[in-house]
Amino acid sequence: MFSYKIVLIGNFGTGKTSLIRRFVENSFSEEYLSTIGVSISKKTIKNATVMIWDIEGHTEFKPIFKQYLLGAKGFIVVADLLRPESIEQIPQHIEFCHNVVQDAPVCIALNKSDMPHELTEDSLQKIKQSSPAIVEVLKTSAKSGDAVEELFLKLNETICEQIS
Repeated sequence: MFSYKIVLIGNFGTGKTSLIRRFVENSFSEEYLSTIGVSISKKTIKNATVMIWDIEGHTEFKPIFKQYLLGAKGFIVVADLLRPESIEQIPQHIEFCHNVVQDAPVCIALNKSDMPHELTEDSLQKIKQSSPAIVEVLKTSAKSGDAVEELFLKLNETICEQIS
C-alpha cells in the first residue's frame, strides 16, 4: 500500500470541506465552518491511503500558500454552481496548481448540484476542454452525495495509473 496527497482548492464557500466530509465520513452538515489554513483528512481507497488537504478558500484579499500544494499528486478544483464567478475562476485555480506541481491531474467538482442552477451542457463542455489536465468534470452535491465518491475515485484511478 502506498500513500499520496491530493489538494482541494477553490473559492471560499464552494463546499470543499463538505465534499471531503461526505467522502471520508459519509456525513453532511448545514453549518458553515470556514477552513482556516489547512485541514487534513485521510481515507484508504483500494490499495492507497489518500491524504486529502482542504485549504482555505481563495479570495482576492488572501493568497493561498504555495507550500500547501507541494507534493500533491492531484487536485480537485471546487466551484459553486450557484456562483458563476467561482466557475469562471477554475482556469486560474488550475494554473496556480500547475505552477507548483506541473502536469498533476485535475478533477472539477461543480458543487451544490442539488440546488437549481443554470449551467448548460455547452458550458460544461467548455470547462472540460479548458485544460488538458482535467480528467473529469462532475456536478456534485455534498448534501445528497451525488457524484462525490465518483469524483474521488476517478482522481485516485488516474493517479494510480500515473504512479504504476
